[in-house]
Amino acid sequence: EPSTHMIGVATHSADFQTASEFFELFKTPWERAVPARKYAVVLSTDDRVDGLDADVFLVYGSGEKAVDRAAGIVSRQLDGPVDVEWKEATFPVYGRVTVFDGETRTDRPKAGGKLLDCRYHVGARVVRRIGYDLFDEIRHLLTEGQPVQRASTPTLELHIALLRHLLLDSGVTFAEIPARPHDYDFICCLTHDVDFFGIRRHRFDRTLAGFVARASVGTLTDLVRGRRPAGEAIRNWAAVLSLPMIFSGLARDFWGNPFRDYGRVENGRRSTFFLVPFKHRPGTAPDGTTDASRAVPYQASEIREELTAAAANGAEIGVHGIDAWRDADAGRAEMRELTAITGRKTAGVRMHWLYFGKDSAEQLEAAGFDYDSTWGYNDAVGYRAGTSQVFRLRTSGLMELPLSIMDSALFYSGRMGLAREEALQLCRALVANARRFGGTLVINWHCRSLAPERLWGAFYQTLLKEIGNADRAWFATAQEAVEWFRWRRSIRFAGDTNSGGVTITAAGPRPGTPSALVRVHRPSNASERSVEDFRFDGLEALTVQLS
Repeated sequence: EPSTHMIGVATHSADFQTASEFFELFKTPWERAVPARKYAVVLSTDDRVDGLDADVFLVYGSGEKAVDRAAGIVSRQLDGPVDVEWKEATFPVYGRVTVFDGETRTDRPKAGGKLLDCRYHVGARVVRRIGYDLFDEIRHLLTEGQPVQRASTPTLELHIALLRHLLLDSGVTFAEIPARPHDYDFICCLTHDVDFFGIRRHRFDRTLAGFVARASVGTLTDLVRGRRPAGEAIRNWAAVLSLPMIFSGLARDFWGNPFRDYGRVENGRRSTFFLVPFKHRPGTAPDGTTDASRAVPYQASEIREELTAAAANGAEIGVHGIDAWRDADAGRAEMRELTAITGRKTAGVRMHWLYFGKDSAEQLEAAGFDYDSTWGYNDAVGYRAGTSQVFRLRTSGLMELPLSIMDSALFYSGRMGLAREEALQLCRALVANARRFGGTLVINWHCRSLAPERLWGAFYQTLLKEIGNADRAWFATAQEAVEWFRWRRSIRFAGDTNSGGVTITAAGPRPGTPSALVRVHRPSNASERSVEDFRFDGLEALTVQLS
């Protein structure tokens, strides 16, 4: 039975799970390569070419391959990490690479000044060699993640873009479901970690002392250095002077209701709030120590009325976990504390201080959480996993919604400590990447960031305007974004041998979210490529022609 509509994938059994996750991110028809079937293209990482039937073989690998020796190709190995230059992009390969001699054109990837790919024939077969271990790189990104120095590079998306380019350059027609809903460029999730709920709860503690110091002397220093306008300085000094009135109940608590404050700023866009389940619990750090400053003086059950009102207005309520990252029993208790208020069976979670360990995904899944949104940086913004798509971390049901931009990472002096214009330029680059690659842009603006002494509200509003300028972002709660990606994962491809096309079905209709985009790529010639788009909502099968 012909399978020319699918990519045949020849890979080691140990790489199959990673390959499966990769092709949920690059959502295109594929299957494990079967010798009896004919493919337009086979992607091989296990050196298999003989015994498989395809017009084109894309052979990935960092070592010398049997097909290289058969073709007399000379190669050289470089230890990673290595910077790969391709078109206008530069991205890291963390493992070893193989480079080849040849003409280094801009449309061909290079490493160390040499080609990272080469093209040759083995009999009638066309072989494109790409000199790195694709699934090793994907596994590293989705489990270890990128260091802070590489945070701004969407590395996994560039691996997908390179493979897409190789398919088109090899004359392969294929269907794809991009990581963006139909009619939108990307998904934006506005999220807020609620670490504080009212400055009245902080009488004579470290938080209050830090606030007074930063709002008074710290603000003066920022004003002199030109990092804060005079209007904000006056607001901060007025806030310090108002503290006696706030503590006596005669003045409004400017940390008193982040649900209300963000409702005003976000102009009807629904957002996600992560609430701390238990007060006065610092939890355990990854090094086994306890930091008392991590504990907070409120818990979700104490603000039931405000929380319920926010949910009634469309906000999503999740768990800001304490020990769930390391202990499933602790996670169950933390989730029950919240679901007793929301009435839901499950919830999303983001860990306080972004604590996360090697088995955290499994612990969170065992606790019953629906998704996690911890996978990001405390001291950078960007792509810890090299992608902003929702993905899986060694789990069967729990999804990871990666964190893109966090206010404290941008502005805290002990972290990036950026001036506002610098921060805006960095955020603009992430928005541009979202428009190019799709996926999600998950923003974490903390509960007190609109209020004194931070006063990061004006920047936040500017950022929202940048995102909404083209009116092509779907503003969704974290849960809605995860559900859309979960539904996208349910979409399946089947060859239609009578029509020479592919039939697309889903497990069910979309869950009250936008439709999917089906894109057919037809590489007509080197200068002109044909792209045809379709809407798919899962209500009935869609057949698209590929021949």
